[in-house]
Formats: sequence, C-alpha cells, structure tokens
Amino acid sequence: MWFFPKDLIKQKTIIIDDIQGYVLPHASTKITGNILSHTLRFRPKKFFDHIIILYYPANQTPNVNGIYYHEYYVVWKALEYVLRHFWNIKREISFKGYNIRKGEKVEERIRENNNSLVIVSADFSHFLPLHRALEEENCASHAILQRELNIDCTKIVDIIYSFEELYRIIPNNYMLQWIGRTRSPGVIGVGYESFLIRKSPNPEFKKPNGIFVTAYDKYMRQRECLGEWFSREKKWNKKVERKLINNVIHKGSTTSRLTGGKYLEIPITNFTVTYLYMDKINKFIRGWHGIRHNAFYLPDVFLENTFNNGKWINSADKEWPRGVDFNIKPTLEKLMDKSRRHKLNRDLKTRKDKKKAYKLYSTRVFHKKINE
Repeated sequence: MWFFPKDLIKQKTIIIDDIQGYVLPHASTKITGNILSHTLRFRPKKFFDHIIILYYPANQTPNVNGIYYHEYYVVWKALEYVLRHFWNIKREISFKGYNIRKGEKVEERIRENNNSLVIVSADFSHFLPLHRALEEENCASHAILQRELNIDCTKIVDIIYSFEELYRIIPNNYMLQWIGRTRSPGVIGVGYESFLIRKSPNPEFKKPNGIFVTAYDKYMRQRECLGEWFSREKKWNKKVERKLINNVIHKGSTTSRLTGGKYLEIPITNFTVTYLYMDKINKFIRGWHGIRHNAFYLPDVFLENTFNNGKWINSADKEWPRGVDFNIKPTLEKLMDKSRRHKLNRDLKTRKDKKKAYKLYSTRVFHKKINE
C-alpha cells in the first residue's frame, strides 16, 4: 500500500559535492514516486554510512504492518531502494528514525565532515483547493528556507516540528534549497514538496555567472528581486554582491515593485542570494535550473507557477495534472513576452542573448535575516 519499487524511476544522476540531506514527502509512492525520483537524482558526493530520518506520525500507533509509521517507512524504503539500485552503493547503510511526536531528539548535533545524511519526512497542505494551497505553501516554503518557523502559513506543513528539530541539530551554515513540488489528484488534494540540505555556498571558490537577490518581509512576501550578470571582464566580487543586496533591500522597502507598491509599512526582514552557474550538460530540470532567454526566470518561479508538465498555472485551473514531462515552449513564450514588455538590463543586451537558443543555470542559495 505504501511503497512500490516500480514507482521510482531512475533519472540521470547529478553528483553534488555538498548535499547533507533532504526533505522528502511520505505519502504512498503511487503519488510521490515522481517527486522522490526527481529529488534523489541529486546524489551526495560525500561518504556516508548513516541516515537520520526525522518524522512526525499522524497516528498514535504504527500503521504499516503494525510495526512502522508510514511517515518513516516510505522515506526509509525509498532511500534504501535508491541507494542499492540507482546509486549502486553496496556498503552497509544504517537507518535511524526519530519520532518527533514522542519527543525523541537526535542525541548529538551534526558536525562538519560527518558521515550522516539528515532527512526530514514531511508533507504540506492537506485538503485545500488548488490556489489556496499554492498560496499557503509558497509562503511556508520560503519561511522554512529562512528558518522562520512561527509564521501562520507554516501551520499547513505536516509537520513544522520536524523542521524545528532539523534546525536544532544542523550547523547554521547549512541551507535548504527548494527543489520539487507536486500534488495529489483531485480538486481537494495534498501538497508535496522536496528540498536539498546543502552547505552554504562559497562564491570565492567557484565564481558565479550571475546572481539574483530577493527580499522578503516578515510574512514571506517577495518585495523585490534584482540580478547581476558577470563575464570575463566583469567578475563576481563581494563588493558587487553587497551593493546589489543593499539596493534590493532599499527598493523593497521604498517601492516594493513585486507587490505593486503595497505593504511599505511592513519592514524587509530576510533576503536570499541565488548564485547561478551555466549548465551546458543537463537538460532543463524544474526546480533546479533557471532559464535565460532574453529575460530570465529563477528556479523558484517554476515551482510556484508551473505544473510538472510545463503548463503555467492560471486562475481557471482546479486540479494538478498527471503529466510529468516538462514542455519548455510555454516558458520560452513567456520569457519572450517578458523581454518585450520590460526594458532589458544593459548586461542582457548582447548578440548571444538575441539568439533563439536559451541558457540554463544551476543554482546555489544563501538565506539570511537582515539583522543577523
């Protein structure tokens, strides 16, 4: 009922040198097999032989064979299968679950260069209509990324206490990166999201091709987002980044372009820096890539505004469609329309950008409170 190996489809593996864990959904793989397969294509480069799973069961007693809670069982079995059959890991891997509902806590905090992966088992909104669910989940997702776990919208997370335990045990320089989203069938469905747990990026080590800064207020409303592109002649440096951060915070506080000038009385509290690295190897992956085609969209734009199949969500949509193969044409059309409606940044006005070919950028993210 809960785990079926055939629901997990092997994707092209992408090895990431700083993955420390994941946030994964725990519903039956009949529904979550796609997002689990999508997320676990990203494989840690580091050695690990121990996996910690944080879960909060809905039931007071085990509901899988009278032994396991499905919130633990689905994630455990999915990871076990991927380790053996997709990642071809033959060594013994131990699994340890912590039942947050029972007050179980991880014995010691995670240290740098540890041999563990940390997993949060979590679903999102339950039985809300599509657009209400997406609005609440968008807010909750950014709140989780920013470690702001007491905002009202986080109440839709199943369940936020697991993230409290996560942030208690991991170092402050571990960041979550939102990587996947889907939803169960039906008008009143359940939301499923996934995240990578990664170390804080170091742009000094690998210079980015571009950066974008997004400013948020305490309700996780996006108030401003601006970018900067780099070249051989103009490279990333701390001074350029700091100037862009200050500019975005100032504009978010004084004009709030992304809210049409509303909410100026509410201060900017958080920001995210997204570092962009051109990817010439992989095909487009929703949630992982930003797309540049005259104009530019960050990966979060796709998670917030598109279905798995590439169709952009509109007000008439009531259900999440079944298709999972991303059709990029609607996005390219929107990017062309965006570039026509808005004057392009001078850095985007190059001959290459006027070509029809689009460029993909993989991302690293850094989240911070302004007063820290």
